[in-house]
Amino acid sequence: MQTDSTAEVNGSTSDATEFRASKPYTTYVLVVLATINLLCFVDRVMLSVLLEPIKKDLGLSDVQLGLMTGVAFALFYATVGIPVARLADRKSRVMIVSIATALWSLMTVMTGFANSFTQMLLARFGVGVGEAGCLPPGHSLLSDYYPPQRRAFAIGMFMLGGGVGTMLGQILAGVIGAKYGWRWAFFVLGAPGLIVALVTILTVREPPKGRFEGQAKVDVKLNNFRSAVTTLFGRRTYVHILIAYALSNFALYGFMGWLPTFFVRSYGLSLSEVGMAVGLACGGGAMVGMALGSVLAPKLVARDRRWETWMPAISHGLCLPLFLSMLSVQSLTAALVIGFFAMLSATFGIGAGLSCVQSCAEPNLRATAMSLVMFCSALIGMGGGPLVVGVLSDQFTPIWLDSGLRVALVAPALVFAWATLHFTLAGRSLLNDKVN
Repeated sequence: MQTDSTAEVNGSTSDATEFRASKPYTTYVLVVLATINLLCFVDRVMLSVLLEPIKKDLGLSDVQLGLMTGVAFALFYATVGIPVARLADRKSRVMIVSIATALWSLMTVMTGFANSFTQMLLARFGVGVGEAGCLPPGHSLLSDYYPPQRRAFAIGMFMLGGGVGTMLGQILAGVIGAKYGWRWAFFVLGAPGLIVALVTILTVREPPKGRFEGQAKVDVKLNNFRSAVTTLFGRRTYVHILIAYALSNFALYGFMGWLPTFFVRSYGLSLSEVGMAVGLACGGGAMVGMALGSVLAPKLVARDRRWETWMPAISHGLCLPLFLSMLSVQSLTAALVIGFFAMLSATFGIGAGLSCVQSCAEPNLRATAMSLVMFCSALIGMGGGPLVVGVLSDQFTPIWLDSGLRVALVAPALVFAWATLHFTLAGRSLLNDKVN
């Protein structure tokens, strides 16, 4: 029976009790969602590989390239993410994810038709709007398909899709762009998402929200956005995780958004060579790191929930010297090997850290909690990182010539230390702040 202040998750506990999902089907849902995240990252990272030919074709500056890879995408990705997440906390998350996947895939295809900086910006706006419907509803869905003790594994595997997408996006964009031109890379890599969107809406079932909370009640007052934000920001752990991921994304997107261009300018690689090299080295490192984290996280979190924050703290602390070493070496082979381990280190704690976001939120706040993290990460990280590097590169290149971009990339690398501090502080209050 409902009261004014509480309500059963999804209407009644019987909904959660009656919902059945076999292990094979649950695994299938995870694979589908991971594939969607894979396509999300393919469409997101491929632009970084194609910056040089786009720059020459459209006559753009490094600042404009930074705007395209950062602010253009992040502005809409961030702002649209919050209302989409609020909708996902009330309506069908499967429907939202399916529509979002179709939208960003279509806009990726449209990017290939751009003939000016303005048209390219508008296309990237559209990609950002679409991808805003991926992470928050996806994480919320997985939290109702996997119990709390397995949540870090599920979210880790979901993010592993992003690691695979990072690698494939860089490799395929380089190969297709070199052979057929940068426009065809957007056409070919954008289209598969339309098919996956259809498969998702036809085959993935919507589980009851809060399925594993049993008799737990959900305060309906949290359906009010102001109450939701006040509740989340009243938890110290959540605030530190939010800040940590914003800083982490600033460092990662600032660094990785310009890394292919760095290898082109510093080592003279061709478009196909840089796509293959960076894709296998850094994309492969990210893939191995996320897979490793997905295996370790459930075991460590089962011993102590604070590993949800300790894992990303260790991860970010280790990757800082590796990224700086990558910039300092003169050998291409050494730079790529170090890059592999740098990305492995930077990503093995991602699943655990994002699982902590879900741990600090009630069932009807999970998508919103993730969207707020995404909002700050997008504006500060995706928007600020590439743009700051682009501005610094334009300033440093007249002084250091071909090494201008190399020097500019030191700035985002140093931000990893700041992110490490906040992940560490989050662990101090997690046991008091966790909801489930």
